[in-house]
Amino acid sequence: MNMQERVLSVLGCRYVDDVLLDAPWSVTREMIATLRVSVVVRGTICDTAQRQELEDPHAVPKSLGMHVELHSEETLSLASISERLKARGPEASQRQQQKASQEQAWFRDKHGLRPEEG
Repeated sequence: MNMQERVLSVLGCRYVDDVLLDAPWSVTREMIATLRVSVVVRGTICDTAQRQELEDPHAVPKSLGMHVELHSEETLSLASISERLKARGPEASQRQQQKASQEQAWFRDKHGLRPEEG
């Protein structure tokens, strides 16, 4: 999904009041006060659960008692998605080339052009 689709999907949840695009990585006291944030929710992701960070980006909301972590049973990871995309790369490339060829043929037919003119 692109960014707009993800935002609309999240906003469709009855528990969500707003979505902050391009949010900073660390949640600060200023951000909480300015945006009048009442709860900061973080979902677990299998890739990032083991990642060691220098500083916890949710330290402030945790210290204020407004942090909630939602556990996910999902095992899909960024690495597995990347591997699936790499494996299907040649197939996707061929499909794109075929689509481009069909679009060019359609354009030539529509405008009565010979193949070398398109």
